[in-house]
Amino acid sequence: MLKNIYFIVCSCLLGLVCFSPTLLSAQESGETPFSMSTPKADAEASVVREIQTLSWLGGYGTFRISDKWYWHGELHYRRTQSDKALFLGEMAQIYNRHGIKYIPTKNFSATAGGVLRLDFNPNAEEGFNGLILEPRIWHEYIWTMPFNRFRIYHRIRLEHRWKKGFAKGDEYVFGNRWRYKFLMKIPLNKPKLEPGAFYFSPDVELIMQSGSKIKDNPLEDLRIFPTFAYIANPRTTYSAGVMYTTGQTTEAGFIYRERFIVRFNVYINLDFRKFKDKIPETSFYD
Repeated sequence: MLKNIYFIVCSCLLGLVCFSPTLLSAQESGETPFSMSTPKADAEASVVREIQTLSWLGGYGTFRISDKWYWHGELHYRRTQSDKALFLGEMAQIYNRHGIKYIPTKNFSATAGGVLRLDFNPNAEEGFNGLILEPRIWHEYIWTMPFNRFRIYHRIRLEHRWKKGFAKGDEYVFGNRWRYKFLMKIPLNKPKLEPGAFYFSPDVELIMQSGSKIKDNPLEDLRIFPTFAYIANPRTTYSAGVMYTTGQTTEAGFIYRERFIVRFNVYINLDFRKFKDKIPETSFYD
């Protein structure tokens, strides 16, 4: 068991090194990592912005309304670094995501709904908005591969969004996001995923984008997120970890960003059916 966990951690670290444009840029240019923050018009190699630090707090709720139908809700509170503080410096976004989930079998689910994202610009100058709204339509499909001691999940999520900049007069532009996530849940102190179990979750997600404004920057984000979690009871799970992300920026395809994000999440599962119909089982995600 320990050998398997060791192999997974090493694989995540190897992926982080292989996919980091900072290291690639530094090797080609002879500069040290994190020193390339200014784009050059005649750049032959990727240019990487200075690393950002953020903190994301998330609440996930799955509420059972019938044998196979669920209401899924999420609330995300996100902050980003400022000149005065890392991670918790300034308000960044608030996500409000809802959807109807259908689980026909134990190993598959489909969800569809809407999102309203609030983007904050705390240092807005004259001619710029301090807050803008970003609506989205989303749907996702999750396949589960259960094994004796762990589970593997494949998630495909599609998002159709309307974005605009902070400048007053900017108009909404429609685009799409194409997301694939691979994650595992490996119990550490118990033979299976059950109340009282701590588990380790390797999590990698690739996010691509398309639209009329997307030219040479289709790679929006690559997220590597090793997580540790605790199943407190059949209805509540807590998780925490540090996520690394990299992706192309809107300025140009050769300009990349990098972020380290501290994440803490709470998962709540409730059953809204009549008491006599309730069954003692955990959520699809547990």
